[in-house]
Amino acid sequence: MGTYYVTKVRKQAVANKDGTSHEHIIGVVTNLGRFYTNKEVVDSIDTGHAWYTEVDKEPRAKIKKLSSCSNRSGCLHSPYLTTNPDHTTRNNLENLPRG
Repeated sequence: MGTYYVTKVRKQAVANKDGTSHEHIIGVVTNLGRFYTNKEVVDSIDTGHAWYTEVDKEPRAKIKKLSSCSNRSGCLHSPYLTTNPDHTTRNNLENLPRG
């Protein structure tokens, strides 16, 4: 199976019911410069491929899928990508630069 390394993310603002907004990752960019949507990443994970963040001088963080946004009550954004927590936040998917 293949292994993919994500260096950037693409985000989109989503309106909340209370008039505020928050952002969701809608796709990722690999170290080879290729863009993948969340669905493409989830489909790839489901077939056995591994996805990790790649940040200079930080350990790689494994990317995993969630069925929907866990950050906001009532948010239906799906599929949702996140990373396993570790000792640093620099390698979190949410903290990667936009690309």
